[in-house]
Amino acid sequence: MRKIEVPAFDRGQFAAKYGPWAIIAGASEGTGACYAEQLALMGINLVLVSRRQEALDALGQRLAEDHGIEFRTLTADLSEPGTGARLVAATADLDIGLYISNAGADGAGNSFFGAPVERSLRLLTMNAANVLEATHGFGNRFLKRGGGGIVIMSSGAGLGGQPWLVMYSATKAFELNFVESLWAELDGKNVDIVGIAAPIMDTPTLRRSTEGLGIDYSMAYDPADVCALALANLGNEPLVLVPDGPDEDKIPQIQADRKTRLVALAEWGKDYTAAADA
Repeated sequence: MRKIEVPAFDRGQFAAKYGPWAIIAGASEGTGACYAEQLALMGINLVLVSRRQEALDALGQRLAEDHGIEFRTLTADLSEPGTGARLVAATADLDIGLYISNAGADGAGNSFFGAPVERSLRLLTMNAANVLEATHGFGNRFLKRGGGGIVIMSSGAGLGGQPWLVMYSATKAFELNFVESLWAELDGKNVDIVGIAAPIMDTPTLRRSTEGLGIDYSMAYDPADVCALALANLGNEPLVLVPDGPDEDKIPQIQADRKTRLVALAEWGKDYTAAADA
């Protein structure tokens, strides 16, 4: 697998800032399970969310035994309307300090016009409406408690249009712009947000969706590395764009250019707001 150089960060300080509880939407396997493992290693208690109760229970029990954490499982279908708000309500009794949005995978080769429109609407609900609901709910809780963090797993497919991944590409672009905008709005409020333009990763979902296609999995990234990179950059960068695909040599400059533009727009916004309020 391709490797990523993860910057060093203080995991004890991370746990103190973003604990004592984290919620992971899409936690049963792959990147979600990697996030759970890394947070449990820091001593952060976990709310694990997916449609698969048995897988959640097995993961939570193993992490509790290995790391002495508490956990709670919540079965939910993130493609159903209102699920984002349900996650916020179901954890009202917990001191959540970190929300990770990790659901939203879609296999390649789907024709927008050849599939029922309901399929596209479910993906729109999962990657836009429910991400919006949960971010709004948890973000307001973090502002009231004086701190917290949000990690949104997007995709490199969101950096531009991608045929046969029409709705996935479009909704992941929404996530990237959503995160950048909130990163600027949250400046100085002790609530951090980061978006990840994830690359191809060697996950169970990838293996299932490409079975028999002769894919060279050595070209994929280790999901544990991508998760560690995301956590290390929370509080530092608005977006992390992992080099991948036909234009991967341009990705670092794209990330830098997007941040430069965002900072300039943030300054313009502050001046505009100040003038309007004067």
